[in-house]
Amino acid sequence: MTKYSSWIHYFHHNNWSAADLCPSGEGTLSAQERELIASSLQQFQLGEGSDGLGLLRRANEFSGRNGIGSLPDAMQRFIREEQRHSAVLGLFLDRESIPRLQNHWVDHIFRRIRNLAGFELMLTVLVTAEFIAIPYYTAIHDATKSECLRRIAKRILNDEAQHLEFQADNLALCAAGRGELGRLGTILFQWLMLSFAAALVYAMH
Repeated sequence: MTKYSSWIHYFHHNNWSAADLCPSGEGTLSAQERELIASSLQQFQLGEGSDGLGLLRRANEFSGRNGIGSLPDAMQRFIREEQRHSAVLGLFLDRESIPRLQNHWVDHIFRRIRNLAGFELMLTVLVTAEFIAIPYYTAIHDATKSECLRRIAKRILNDEAQHLEFQADNLALCAAGRGELGRLGTILFQWLMLSFAAALVYAMH
């Protein structure tokens, strides 16, 4: 089984739904919890959702240039998993009568960067978001007594850990054959992107 066939197998079997995590009748957020985390949940729910068409197009182009036929299928399954995160967070917001955001300036900036980027830069933006997601959903898990939200946070954390490994494989392919100077430049850019995003999220949340 090839590397990307293994990822396709993983995404195919990593199946779960909102109904599995949040049976009806469970307790909701307290007033204090709502004040503490509602606005950040709105922003992260918006950020998790994307049609992924730009990423899939670039994955197809990269696959065609490098003869990696199974990459687009794996990438499409990854996109669906991210969309499922947005969907389950959206259902939780609906259940708590917290309005969903239609747009936000932070989300607009990151989407704009992705739309202008090539495949590797787009992956770097995605990896940055996934790194940020680890401490964020850990904090959400620890900040609430809602068993539904705790299960959502834990499920997303499990998925994001795998997503980081998936994107590490993708970035390694992008860097293959690059000289030492090129690799150092890429690492510096990735570090700057992560530092900027971490500072922004810390300031806002």
